[in-house]
Amino acid sequence: MRRPSAKAARSRAKAEIFAVLSEDMKISAERMDGILARHGVRRSPEELQRAYRLSVGQRFIAEVRDGKGKREILAARTENGMEYIVVDACNDPKVLSKLQHRLRGCISSLESTSGKVKERQNVLSGIRQRLFRGR
Repeated sequence: MRRPSAKAARSRAKAEIFAVLSEDMKISAERMDGILARHGVRRSPEELQRAYRLSVGQRFIAEVRDGKGKREILAARTENGMEYIVVDACNDPKVLSKLQHRLRGCISSLESTSGKVKERQNVLSGIRQRLFRGR
């Protein structure tokens, strides 16, 4: 029997995860892991080790903060690939522009998502008020 392609396995796993989300409106990390494992979504040990090492390094870098709690090192995609830049030591206007553009995109996305959460909080607050008024 021929093993299905990795792309097909990911596609089936994604569909099942979205089906759970559609039904339950949430999914635990453990359940998602089980679905991915059942569909054979995996990486080679070398890829996993590299991803793990990069994740650890990224956390180390994210810990570097100034006295006000601001990150001092940011990631930027440069002609050399992804690099971590010490902001106070960067003299390249192109790199600084890329950092600023990325930050603005993150801020915009977070503000939009925050607005969505706030809207839902307002809906729930209104429902609670109507229910308690009826008592």
